[in-house]
Amino acid sequence: MLTLETFTKNWEKKFPAHSLKKVHFIIAVSGGVDSIVLAYLMHKAGADCSIAHANFQLRGDESTRDESFVKDFAAKYTIPLHLNKFETAAYAQTYKMGIQEAAREMRYAWFSTLLSTNTLPKKVLVTAHHADDQVETVFMQLARGTGLHGLTGIPETRVDSLLLIRPLLNFSKEQIYQFAKDNSLDFVEDSSNSKDDYTRNLFRLKIIPLIQEVIPNMTHNVLDTINRLKESEAIVATTVADFWKKGLRMQKGILTIPIGHWKKVHNNFTYTWGLIKAYGFKPQQIAEVHKLLIASNGAYIATPTHRFIKYNDSIQIISNASEKEHIVIHVAEGDLQINSGKLHFEMKEVASMGEIQKEANYAYIDADKIEWPLLFRTWQPTDYFYPLGLRKKKKLNHFLGGLKLSPAAKQKVAVIAMGDKLVWVVGHRLDDRFKITANTQSVLVITALDKS
Repeated sequence: MLTLETFTKNWEKKFPAHSLKKVHFIIAVSGGVDSIVLAYLMHKAGADCSIAHANFQLRGDESTRDESFVKDFAAKYTIPLHLNKFETAAYAQTYKMGIQEAAREMRYAWFSTLLSTNTLPKKVLVTAHHADDQVETVFMQLARGTGLHGLTGIPETRVDSLLLIRPLLNFSKEQIYQFAKDNSLDFVEDSSNSKDDYTRNLFRLKIIPLIQEVIPNMTHNVLDTINRLKESEAIVATTVADFWKKGLRMQKGILTIPIGHWKKVHNNFTYTWGLIKAYGFKPQQIAEVHKLLIASNGAYIATPTHRFIKYNDSIQIISNASEKEHIVIHVAEGDLQINSGKLHFEMKEVASMGEIQKEANYAYIDADKIEWPLLFRTWQPTDYFYPLGLRKKKKLNHFLGGLKLSPAAKQKVAVIAMGDKLVWVVGHRLDDRFKITANTQSVLVITALDKS
């Protein structure tokens, strides 16, 4: 049963981090029974709240009626009101999307703006999704095809692009109607809700009522199943995360998965999805990702944010975000922080230099040939230099190709340049023009140190 007492008790149990008295809540109110009951309950519970009403101007006089009704409701209970009128049809046509998609995109963009304005006190968006919406969502997900997460329905809290909570998910439409009746609350009806031309309305008006005729307790049963599936999902998520934690390796600054480890579960979609979803992939791409395990060297599959690259017996995970660096170096002593770690600079006299280190992360440069400032930057396809010992110009791209670096490692290569001359391909080869000779008096020693 929905009462002010059951509502506040449910709130305290489900949303302890969002006190009704210490947070400002923006309630999305259409004027329908669900949102009106929610706004009334929060007002009676003493919450610090305001109302946000979006007029999409899609139903002519009915849209105007809804706006006027919400204005009157807000005024009656002295609740601050945010109003916005959207040119929904024009937006949908401009951006080639459906009306429902356009309305949702515009609505949530506006909500996000409201939440980010005058951020003290903290603001939280509240919507009136209820138990019947939950059941409809699960049936729709099941019909379309989904995994375990899709069968857990609408989450009570959303924290991605905005902070949103749904305090009525435990209460049915019937309970909401009864509360409105018991408290003499008026509301408006959206005529489009009685049509079955949208998928959700088809489930709401035809499919689910047919099932309820046979199984009257269906809503309760589905909600109970959702709770059990959420518990199962948490167990599965922990198991999958532990598996990948054991397999992921950081090799030379590149996140890498041995194919041998992946093949232990490569036929299991749940494990693969548990890995790739964090990198912008969609469930429909799982089969393509699996093909990468047996693809030729250098093959890859990409999302807007990442690439998975096949390299020898591993898969490398590379961010598409630009890692290009461009740092001006003014002094010859001290440390320079870079993405991969740091560069240490030290000036030495030849007489006191000591033993020369042979490792590739050391560069010994004739200091008298240096003109400051130098520049540390990511390499470019147009770069060329004279590799130490060759005394012959070579395109850096060709030089790196000969090192047989992985695509990810090649992408990370940086250089120290003096004007248009390369001084050092960091960690790989000094330019022959800057080497120390019998005539050298002062030496600039640069050491490349990886992140510890």
